[in-house]
Amino acid sequence: MNFLLYLLQVHIALSLLFVVYKALSARNTHFTARRVLLLGILLFALVYPLFRLPGVSNALPAELQITLPELQVKPDGSGDRPLSPYQFIAGVYGGVALLLGLRLAVRLLSIVGLRRHNPLRCLGSCRVVVCPEGTQPCSFFNWIFLPAPALDNPTDWTGIVNHERAHVRQMHSIDILLGESVAALCWINPLAWLLLKELRLNLEYLADRAALTDETEKRPYQYRLLELAGADRAPRSTLPFNHAFLKERIAMINHQRSSRGSLCRYLLALPLFGLLVVGSQSCRQSTAPETESAHSMPSATTEVLPRTGTVHETSEPDPIYEVAEVMPEFPGGTQALFKFIGENLQYPQNAIDGQIDGLVVVQIVVDKEGKVGNIQVVRSIDKMLDQAAIDVVRALPDWKPGMQKGQPVNVRYTLPVNFKFS
Repeated sequence: MNFLLYLLQVHIALSLLFVVYKALSARNTHFTARRVLLLGILLFALVYPLFRLPGVSNALPAELQITLPELQVKPDGSGDRPLSPYQFIAGVYGGVALLLGLRLAVRLLSIVGLRRHNPLRCLGSCRVVVCPEGTQPCSFFNWIFLPAPALDNPTDWTGIVNHERAHVRQMHSIDILLGESVAALCWINPLAWLLLKELRLNLEYLADRAALTDETEKRPYQYRLLELAGADRAPRSTLPFNHAFLKERIAMINHQRSSRGSLCRYLLALPLFGLLVVGSQSCRQSTAPETESAHSMPSATTEVLPRTGTVHETSEPDPIYEVAEVMPEFPGGTQALFKFIGENLQYPQNAIDGQIDGLVVVQIVVDKEGKVGNIQVVRSIDKMLDQAAIDVVRALPDWKPGMQKGQPVNVRYTLPVNFKFS
């Protein structure tokens, strides 16, 4: 699949589904459902362009025609070619995404470095990294990073420790890494970064809820959050995954819980998921029309290209056989046919520049005189590739005609030509 087309579909899904998410989750407290929807959006956007609906086949029915072995055509690698616009855009886009990926790796290494340079203590099933005073609490997988005073006065830090334990227990680090990776891949789309922000914020909501088991704990817990925010003296790069969202969290702590009935609104997102899959499949089919039958081909999926005077059409009353007692033979056999096509078929330069490849299926009729005619493209990828395949078929020399009951007859052949970069 064309990589830029894949990225375009990912961007479309992220954008549309994020807008739907914002509309469905406005000011409600169904944080678990929101987490499921956010993770579903990220995973779905990455894989849905690869979906293929069942019952759709790329193969022509083998019993309806004679199909020659597939011929693969690759671009000529000799000589230097100027950088195409596609290659330039893909290079710039990929370069920025790679830099953001390296930035994420550096941030992960800083977390590991913080762990290695500070003592480790056990707190129940969690491991606590004791950091210098002033360090903001945070967690990463099974590590909890706490300042030294938190262990000296555990009673005052109970809510904060429970908050970080919730992050560890619910494995929120996986969500963050997935969101960061998708944001790096889709860096040009501002909605991808807003989606990452919503993901982080919702995880804080979940941890806050887990930390507050009693209504009486709300006020002391909020005071502790304010104290930590005022005492933040740690460098930002030290704790790269610490995002407090203090104002939003305090507002949500005091927000009235939503009714269970309002959960049903999230089901409204399901039709959009289905429409995106169908749209992706329709896009795939429109770029590669297929035929259901080589013997009776509908005009919607069969393209008859213009013919020159060198193409000999069979007379209409004569039947066209799919299989004859003696099949037509190219001078020298199938290997000679492949050699002829390989020497005369050129990969169009514009298709190379546009990174266009795929399988083109051409049907021909070898008439009673051995002439090649009735050229039809029954599976199309691109006009340029179709024309390249039809041009080389037009140049084929005369064949030895097929025979049926001792008489020469018209016989149809199918020739698959696979244009491929590697």
